[in-house]
Amino acid sequence: MQAVIKKRRGFTLVELLVVIAIIGILVGLLLPAVQAAREAARRMQCSNNLKQLGLTMHNYHDVYKTFPIQYRINAIANQPLTQVSWIRGIFPMMEQKNLFEQWDHNYSWTSGPNGIQADPRVGPGGLTNPNVGSNAWLLGRGLSFLQCPSDSSPAQGGVALGSRQINMNGAPTDVMKIGITNYKACLGANWDSGSIQVTSGSWGRSRFCGDYATLDPTTKAQYPFRCPTGFLGRGNDGQGIPTRFRDITDGTSNSLMVGESSFSQNALSSWFWFNGVLATAAFPINRRAECPAAAGKSLVAGWDACWTDWPNQQGFSSLHIGGAQFALCDGSVRFISQSVNLSTYRDVATIQGGEVVGDF
Repeated sequence: MQAVIKKRRGFTLVELLVVIAIIGILVGLLLPAVQAAREAARRMQCSNNLKQLGLTMHNYHDVYKTFPIQYRINAIANQPLTQVSWIRGIFPMMEQKNLFEQWDHNYSWTSGPNGIQADPRVGPGGLTNPNVGSNAWLLGRGLSFLQCPSDSSPAQGGVALGSRQINMNGAPTDVMKIGITNYKACLGANWDSGSIQVTSGSWGRSRFCGDYATLDPTTKAQYPFRCPTGFLGRGNDGQGIPTRFRDITDGTSNSLMVGESSFSQNALSSWFWFNGVLATAAFPINRRAECPAAAGKSLVAGWDACWTDWPNQQGFSSLHIGGAQFALCDGSVRFISQSVNLSTYRDVATIQGGEVVGDF
């Protein structure tokens, strides 16, 4: 008997194209969901970082009866300009005691006679490749608890070259690796540089300096950093500006403590520098860059193009869609929309403004 051979029918070209099209549609549907899930995880990690910083601030206050104090000392010609940030102040409580203790105050981060390059521990590699344990090496540490995973900015691993940072982009510090922070204490709602001026009323009146119109020229030149209306400012020549729970008369649940700041938007972000760890609510959240180089660019591309325009880019920002996250003075963490009423936003940025705060 003759065997019957059955021929197997293959896919036609049309059927193959249909299958490919279906797969493409499924991938197109699934990809946004995967991206959204990843962003949700990044946002949660960012929220956890802020929660940890808020709790650490509370622990610091429990021990020292004040929140960390920022200041600079020895502001004399040819002397080290030692600057202390609130972030460095909480290092021992964030399991960074070694970094805290290794800093040598005899050598500033500046480039003067006692500047960071004069530190004998730097070694033959200089500021480009400093020895472990030197001040230059310490300043280049990228710390995970200071980084928002969503911030895909020029700072990789929480580190950027000095050439990409305000006040570091000149010799010799332009070649250094500098650790940055995505989290900044709230300076308040006041500001007097650039196109936005907020210097009067409850938003501009500082408990340390009084009314802006009465300030002497020296203090006015350091406004608002020396004259905060919010949670934290900075001192000068050894005089710290303390903030205690009793100073937050607007209520801890109505006052911002620490918020997000994208390095693309704000290149004044070195974690060791007291001006680099502060931001103001005078600017709306995620405010677009305004320098000419930003014309026609997307939000983040515009920030990057205008990174040297710090007088107009010292606000809070993030790469989360629609707003940014903040730790409040009661330790809670909230997401605040970038479309929040600007007056309400500025109200919650002060700690002694006496405002009646609306929904935010």
